[in-house]
Amino acid sequence: MNSKQKVWVYSLAAFSCFVTLLLLLFVFIFNTEIIWVRILVAIGILLFFFLTGVMLYFLIYNFARTRELVKKSFNGFIEEIMTNNNIGIIIYDIEYRIIWVSNFIKNKFGDNYIGFFISDFFQKIDPSKNDKFNLNLTKLQFKYKKNLYEAQFWPLSSTIVIHDITTEQTFKNEAWEQKAVIGEIEIDNLQLYQSILSEEQLFNINKIVIDVFKECSNKYNFIYRQYTNGKFIIFTNEVTLKDFEKTNFEIFTRISERVDNLDISKLSLSLGFARGWSSLKEKLEQAKKALVQSQSRGGDQVTIYSNNSQPIYYGSNTEILTDSSRTKIKNIALELEKKLLSTSISKVMIYGHANADLDSIGASYGIYEIAKAYGKNAYICNNTFDDTVKKLFEEKNNKLPKDIFIRNVNQANKMTDSSTLVVLVDNSDPFRTDNKEALTNVHPNNVFVFDHHRLGKSIDFASYSNIYVDTSASSAAEIVTEIAMFLDYRVNLSHEIAQVLLNGIYLDTNQFSKSVTTRAFEAAAFLEKHGAKGSISGEMLKIDEETQALIDQILKNVVEVKKGYFLTYTEQEASNDVISIAANEILKIRGRVASFVVAKLKGTKTYKLSARGVNTNVQIICEAVGGGGHFGTAAATSDEELEQFVDNIRTAIIDIGRKQNESNFN
Repeated sequence: MNSKQKVWVYSLAAFSCFVTLLLLLFVFIFNTEIIWVRILVAIGILLFFFLTGVMLYFLIYNFARTRELVKKSFNGFIEEIMTNNNIGIIIYDIEYRIIWVSNFIKNKFGDNYIGFFISDFFQKIDPSKNDKFNLNLTKLQFKYKKNLYEAQFWPLSSTIVIHDITTEQTFKNEAWEQKAVIGEIEIDNLQLYQSILSEEQLFNINKIVIDVFKECSNKYNFIYRQYTNGKFIIFTNEVTLKDFEKTNFEIFTRISERVDNLDISKLSLSLGFARGWSSLKEKLEQAKKALVQSQSRGGDQVTIYSNNSQPIYYGSNTEILTDSSRTKIKNIALELEKKLLSTSISKVMIYGHANADLDSIGASYGIYEIAKAYGKNAYICNNTFDDTVKKLFEEKNNKLPKDIFIRNVNQANKMTDSSTLVVLVDNSDPFRTDNKEALTNVHPNNVFVFDHHRLGKSIDFASYSNIYVDTSASSAAEIVTEIAMFLDYRVNLSHEIAQVLLNGIYLDTNQFSKSVTTRAFEAAAFLEKHGAKGSISGEMLKIDEETQALIDQILKNVVEVKKGYFLTYTEQEASNDVISIAANEILKIRGRVASFVVAKLKGTKTYKLSARGVNTNVQIICEAVGGGGHFGTAAATSDEELEQFVDNIRTAIIDIGRKQNESNFN
C-alpha cells in the first residue's frame, strides 16, 4: 500500500467513526423507539468494528513489513560489511551439518555446502587438513586457491568464523623479513696467529675474511664494520639470516677452504647473532653473548640467540688451534685469589658433577687445597661417584681428607649464605651436580666456574669475570693445576692432592693419547714436581679381569651405522667409567672415527651413552639426544626404553652426518 492509499483508508475510517459516534449521540439524546434509528445505529456499530479491524490489520501488516524490511536491510548491511572485510560465517547443527553459510563463503568457496558435515567441508577445500581437522581447536589455518584463511570455532554457538588473512599474513611476513638482526663475528685464534705469523700472512687472513663479508654485502641485505682487530659487527635482517640458515652458514664455516697457506689452514670464525628483541641495544648485548657462547663451545661455529626460542647452533666441524696463551687463566686465578683474601668470604663450597670421576674429584680437591692455603674452610659437596673414584677412596694407603665431604643436600644448603664462595668444577650447570639448589642465597659475584666442556647453554648465574671455560684444556684438573701454578707463592700442593689432580689429567687424556696440548704436559710436569707419579695414575686406570669381561660383552654387537661411525648397546648394567672405556676400545681399530656405547647405569633405569671421536664432532650428536660434552668426547643419559634411545642415536648420527651442523638441538 502506497502513501496515497494509506491516506484514503485512514480518512474513510475516521469519517465512519465520526458518523457512528454522531448516531450514538443522537440515540442517547432523543432515546427514540423508531426502528429505523436502531437499525441505523446497529449498522454504524458494525461499521465501526469493521473499520477498526481494517485499520488494525493494516497497522499490524505495515509494522511487520517494516520490521522485515529493516531486518533484511540490516542483514544485508552486515553481510556486506563481513564480505568487504573478508569474513564469512558458517552455522551448523548438533550433528555438525552445515545449515547456513554467509555470502562470503558462497563467493569464495563456491558450491552449496548446506547439509555438508563440517569435516567434509574443510577436507574438500584443503585436502592437506584431512588428518588434522578437529572441532576442539580454537583456530585453524588453511589454504584455498593461493589464499590463506583462518577459521575460528565457536562450539557454544555452533558457529565457525572464517577470515581471509592473506593480506595480513603478507604484511606480517614482510615486517618479519625486514626485522633487524645484529651479529658479532671474531676470527678464532687471532692472538695466536699474531705471535706465529708474519705481517703479510696476517694481512691475508684479514683480507680473506673481509672478502667473505663483501660477498655477503653484494648478495644479501648485509653490512659490516670492523671495530677492532679481528672483530666485526654485522647488521642484517631476518630474511638474510634465514638464507644463511638454509646453507648452514657455509660461507662462514668453510672459510678455511679459501686459505692456500698451510700455516693458517685452520682459519675459522666464531659468530653470534641476536634476533627477536625490539631494542637494538638489547640485541647488541645478546649478539655479544651469542659470540661468547660460540667461543665457549670451541669456536668455528654460529650461535643464534632469540627472545622466544632456545639457542640454535651451526658449524663446529673442526677443532680450532689451541691457544697457548695463559692470560685468561692468570686473570681468573687473580680473581679467585681476590675473593679468597676477602674477609666477606668465610667458606668455600665445591661442586663437581654428579657421578664424579677422577677429573671432577681431582679438580675439587685442587680447589680445596687452594682455599685452605688462604685460610678458608672448604667442603666438597658430592655424594655420587663412579667406580674408579670409589676404588680410589677404598685404597688402604689413601691419605686424602674425607671429612671435608658434605653428602647431605639440606646441610649444604643451610651452610650456603652470603659469606659463601661456590665453585663449580668440571661442569657449568648446577643441575649437573648432586645439588640442584647449590646456588641458593649466593650472589653471582661469589660463584666461580672452571670447566673444559663445551657449553650447552649460557652461564647467567655467575659474573663473566668468574667464568673460565676452556674447551681446548684436556681436563678440569689441568685448569685447576694452572691456577695453582699462578698462586704457587701461596699454595703449596701436597703430594696427595697433586696425585689426584694428575689422575684427573690421565683419565681425560686417556693417558695422554687424546686432547693433549703443551699446557697439559706442563701441568703434569708441575704436579710431578710436587710428588705426583704418572705410574700411580696409570695403575689407577687399570681394570680387572671382571671389568674386561664386561667390556668384551658390551662390544660383542658393534655395528657400523655409517662409514666410520660404530655403535653398540646392551641391557647390561655398567658404571660410567666402564662405558667410557668401552667407547675408547672401539676406536683402537684403524678407520673408525666415532664410537657410541650405550648401557644401563648400575642400580638405575637410566641408560648412558658414551661417545668418542677422532677428528669428529660427537658432541653435536650427543646434544641431539639431550647430552653434551667435548668435540671428541661426549655423553648423554636417557630414561627412555633402550630401543627408543638407540633409535634416536642412530637418527642423530645419520642426520648430523648429512647436515653437518648443530641446528636446534636444544
